[in-house]
Amino acid sequence: MNAPGKTPRNYADLARTGHTHVSLYTDPEVYRDELERIFYRSWVYVAHDSEVPNPGDYKTTFIGEIPVIVTRDQHSKIHVMINRCMHRGATVCNSEKGNKEKFVCPYHGWEYGSDGELINVGLPRGYNEGEINQKELGLVHAAKVDSYRGIIFASLYETPDITLDEKLGNIKEVIDLYMNLSPTGEVIVGKSGVYKHPYEGNWKIQTEGSVEGYHAIFTHVTALDVMARKMGGHLKGFQNSGLYGYDTGHGNNVLEIYKLTDEETLARWPKAYVEMLCDAHGEKAAMDALRSRFNMVIFPNFAILEYQFRVIRPLGPSETEVRLYHTLLDGAPKEINLRRIRDHEFFYGQASFGGPDDYSIFGRMQEGYKAGEVPWVYLNRGVETEWVDDKGNRVGDLTQETQQRAPYYEYRRLMAGVE
Repeated sequence: MNAPGKTPRNYADLARTGHTHVSLYTDPEVYRDELERIFYRSWVYVAHDSEVPNPGDYKTTFIGEIPVIVTRDQHSKIHVMINRCMHRGATVCNSEKGNKEKFVCPYHGWEYGSDGELINVGLPRGYNEGEINQKELGLVHAAKVDSYRGIIFASLYETPDITLDEKLGNIKEVIDLYMNLSPTGEVIVGKSGVYKHPYEGNWKIQTEGSVEGYHAIFTHVTALDVMARKMGGHLKGFQNSGLYGYDTGHGNNVLEIYKLTDEETLARWPKAYVEMLCDAHGEKAAMDALRSRFNMVIFPNFAILEYQFRVIRPLGPSETEVRLYHTLLDGAPKEINLRRIRDHEFFYGQASFGGPDDYSIFGRMQEGYKAGEVPWVYLNRGVETEWVDDKGNRVGDLTQETQQRAPYYEYRRLMAGVE
């Protein structure tokens, strides 16, 4: 046991398999190291294609604490750029989304195109020849930008040690299931709204909590009871449900929420919608998508749940903002998307049955982590019984903590260089 008040910097020891040290959730120096080694050197979610569908469209967001603008330029190319005027440092865009041909710094009128190039400076005759080079003073771009199924990731580091394809790995199969709920294979993100949930707790608490199967029957018992009655089920046998959590590698993980039989699937979904998906994707792919519900985390800042894209924004060692972007299924019948909106409101809205429970718990966890005399957090449920499937995923029971341990393998790799 570490002495109270002492914070070792051996991250392989701080993030053990099944145990994490409370300093990972509370120490400002640890937090700064996380920003540098995880958020600024690896792949981070920034946007979805549907948020910037047209030339000139933009979205502002963050990579760690760094403000960025995601744009689609006049040639339809996606750019991810630091939202900072190259002159004196003010942000050049203060709106969350919109459409602009150029971004104008409000301080001295420097103008940047949607591709980030500096196209004009305020009162240019005040500069002597050679004092500025406009070609060299465009907005700073993320070093790497890549996407999968319209989901856009960026890295500020010129040479991330793995490609995005390697980073996503086996979780691409689960993303495919999600996208195949749409007849076109595409979702529309944020058009129907975004919820913002600040909480007084470390960002990793939400990373762990987005795929937490153990807590639901205790924390969300009221919501689960209502949901079970709506679906004609019950909560008995929850622990022996035949559902699992998966560590798919590189910190990514999946929690199964339900798996329906073919009969249950056909009873749950309108016939016309099922036929639409079968025509679009083939019967097997359509039924695989329709029978499953799951939560997934793509480490470090992104989760996909049935009705939402969830973005985790660190604000400090004990402060986080979570944004929930509702997703619509492109091409799906209106009643399907309306149902998704209502179910999303039921569980995740500001006055809902589910989300507020979680954020209350997160704050209580952070309060408890102040007790340095009790320095370890336990994530070892099921560590001795999880197994590796034929795809290389670690697998554990729904209520075990396989998926909570998953991020810390990648955490150790990025923070301590330990595979």
